[in-house]
Parts: sequence; C-alpha cells; structure tokens
Amino acid sequence: MLLIIAIDVITAGLLIAIAVLKGFERSLPLATFLLMLFPVESQIELPGLFDITTQRVLVLTLLGLYLTLGRMDRATAPARRLPLIFLFVLQLVWLCIATANSVVFTISLKTVLSQILDYFVVFYVFAKSIRNTETIRKILLGFAYAMILLSFLGAVEAYRGWSVISIFPETSHRFSVMADTTGDRTGRIQATFGHPILFGGTLALAIPVLLHLIDVSQNLRLRVLLWVGVMLMFLTIYKTGSRGPWIALMMSLALLSILGTRKVRKYLLVIALLVVTVLIARPGVWMTLRDIYASTRDPDSPMGESYQWRYALYDLAHKELARNTGRALWGYGPESFYYLGLTTEFMVDGDMHTVKVESCDSSVAALMMETGYAGLLITSLLLLTPLLISVRCYLTLSANEKSLPLLFTCNLGAFFFLMTNVAIYGWGQQSYLLWIILATASIYPQLVTTQTVPAAQSAGSSPELLGAACGRLAPASSLIPQNGGFFRGQQCIPWRRHD
Repeated sequence: MLLIIAIDVITAGLLIAIAVLKGFERSLPLATFLLMLFPVESQIELPGLFDITTQRVLVLTLLGLYLTLGRMDRATAPARRLPLIFLFVLQLVWLCIATANSVVFTISLKTVLSQILDYFVVFYVFAKSIRNTETIRKILLGFAYAMILLSFLGAVEAYRGWSVISIFPETSHRFSVMADTTGDRTGRIQATFGHPILFGGTLALAIPVLLHLIDVSQNLRLRVLLWVGVMLMFLTIYKTGSRGPWIALMMSLALLSILGTRKVRKYLLVIALLVVTVLIARPGVWMTLRDIYASTRDPDSPMGESYQWRYALYDLAHKELARNTGRALWGYGPESFYYLGLTTEFMVDGDMHTVKVESCDSSVAALMMETGYAGLLITSLLLLTPLLISVRCYLTLSANEKSLPLLFTCNLGAFFFLMTNVAIYGWGQQSYLLWIILATASIYPQLVTTQTVPAAQSAGSSPELLGAACGRLAPASSLIPQNGGFFRGQQCIPWRRHD
C-alpha cells in the first residue's frame, strides 16, 4: 500500500511540475511515458466502489492541469473542434442503452464510467492540447522510452526469472484465472502488462514507432539508444511467445517496407539480415518458431486448441445473440461476458466436451456479446475513422508529411488485428496507448493545415502550392478567398484555377 501511494504521489508530482515549469502541452510526453509503465497491480482497492489505479491518478491529474494551466494555452491558440465528437456521443448513448438492459447493471455502469474517465478523457485532453506535429513526435518518444525500459525489465525477467510485478500486491483481473496451457511456452515474459500477449502486442506497435523516430532524429546519441531499443524489443517480443503480436508486427513491417521512406527500408533490410543471422547461428530459435507453427496447425495440440478457441468464441457469440432480438441489438451489457456462465461444445484432446467459457480471447467477440451488433458497429466506426483519416493523409499530403500518417496506419491496423484474437481493448496500458494514437491521428490533418498554410503564405507561395498545402475539403458555399486558398472558420479549401 505504501509503495503504491508513493508511486501515485511521485508520478502526479512530476506531471504537475513539468506542466507548471514548461507548459501543459510539454507534460503530454511525460504523461504518455508514465501511463505505459505501471501494471494493473499498482492500485488501491476500495471494496464495493472502484479501484484507484496509478493510471487513474495520472488521468485525473492531467485533467485538472488541462482545466487550469491548459486554459491559458487555449486562450492564445486558434479554436479547434474536437474530432469524432458525433461518434463519441453516439457510442456513449449506446453504452447507456446497453447498460440499462444489462444483466449485471452495477458492473456495466462502473465499466461505462471507467471508460469515460480512463479513455475518453485521455482522448479529449490530447486532442484538444496538441498544437503542432513536434509535440506528437515527443509523445511518441515518451512511449518509446517507456517501452525500452519495459523491454529491459522483460529481458531481466527472461534471463533472471525476476518480474517487476512481484513487488506489487497480487490483484485479480481478467487474465488472473487463466493458466498458460497453450503448449510448451514456459518462461514467457510480460514485464508490467497483464499477460505476455498484451506485452507482445504493445511491442508490435512500439517497434515501428522506434523506426520512425530513428528516421526523423538528427541526434546521434538518441538514434543509438533507439537502435538498442529496437534490438531489445525484438528479443522480448520473441520471449513473449505470442503468435498474434508476431503476425501484427510482420504486417506493420511489410507495410513500411513497401510505403516507408528510403531510410526506413534500409533499416528493415538490416534488421532482416540480423534476423537471418540469428536463425542460422541459433538453430534453436528457428526450431522453436517451427514447432509453434506446427502446433498451431494441429487442432489436437494445446496451441492448436487455443487457436481454434477464437473461432469457437465467434460461433458462441452469434448463437447467444440469436436467442433474442433485443440482445442482438444491445447485447448483455458492458463487461457482462465473464458473468454469463456460458458453456459451449469444444474439441479437447481429440474428443468433444462441454466446456465452461471462462475467457474471451477476442475483443471483437466481447463487444458483440456485451453491446450487440449495433454497439459493435458504432465502436468500429469510432475506431476505424482515425485509421481512414490516416490513410487519406498518406495519399494526399506531401512526402515530408506522410511518415506520421503511415505510422498511425501501421499501429491502428495492428491493434485492430489483435482485437480480433486478443482481449486487448478496454483495459490495461495498451488501451491508453490506443486512445492517444486515436487522438493524434484524428487531429493530424488540422495540425498540418495550421502549420503549412501560414508558412506558405509567409513564403509568398504560388496559389497552386498554397492550395495543395490545405488539407481538408469542404462544401463550396460561404467560402472566403485568401491568397490562393479558401477559408471557412478554421477549414482550408484547396485553391483551384477555373479556365
């Protein structure tokens, strides 16, 4: 208890000090760093009420600083509309409907309040406070530092058998009751995450971030540190023994190898050569990967059963929702899956058995069951819109501005892939990261517009160049011509020549 109180006081104090001394916006990278560090076990339990986690202390501190110090920043900055506001309101309304019809009303109500405090507030503060793309890169650097530190702790866990989680009191959470029976994968590491697969999933997001930072950094010492971090992360993601994160990482690296900058493609070639060297020098690594692949394709092996369990969850969700039209619409209530006492027919050791469903290794299946098909659709629209924004930015912006949208596309795509086969959404450090990425991806077009247009105007650019700098389209009514572009409020419309 004293350890957790000390952690909460020190971390909140650091956040306040940075915000007071350097400005609220400068505190966002530190907030990102701290939000990623601490496990679910870093909490003070209030029986019958709620848990005071270190992350919640940080979020409340961040909100308080935003409402006080952030007000001065907002007074000197142009007004900016909060992105995705309609989808946020729609999701909140639907969560309230699902909660009102929940089979575990109190638990669902706490879950909705937790989602508002833990994640919506983070999205709101970051989306409203970031004023330039340099702040985004500093936020990514804060995330990178946190993951480098956690990778070091993961390496210690792998080779020394000591886990940093052991210094915290034991706490029950959704992975606590699950024994790792998925084959011979002893010694899997998790650092401060709730499960090795969550650590691996976050590493799959972190490695592309570090490659991006290496690409844009001019500081030699920082680049060396980031390269050390990349090597350490490849080691630790291997040690997590998690197939989903490996696939997610390969998907991201494949996309970077095709669409990334020339330097990033060179980095990936170097990494590929190092990986091949390791596989040749350490044949045991290759044999481990080969055995995991073979076991995954064998439905009678524990790892094969784990793989097939994901499909069984979707079948179960469809079957349960088909029982009632109302449940198909709004589900059984947020966080209700673990209280439904479900059973299903499943193949175990070659024989069909009736098994109790104690885990839901798919955030998508959980959303279906808990909020219905309508809730899944609304949540999908909310999460996928920033991904579509990033894709559009990559396709329309200049070469110098493409790297961040490409990174957001890789990270969001990897996270959404993991949601299909991992309980990764709605809890833990990785969910805070998701909402930070959603915020930065959503506001990036506005930042590019507000930074590029004044620069082009001051440089006396041509109408065509200035128009190209304007990022977002809008209807042609009520437009005011301004030096080759059209402005309506804070929105910039590309200039077009009419012959």
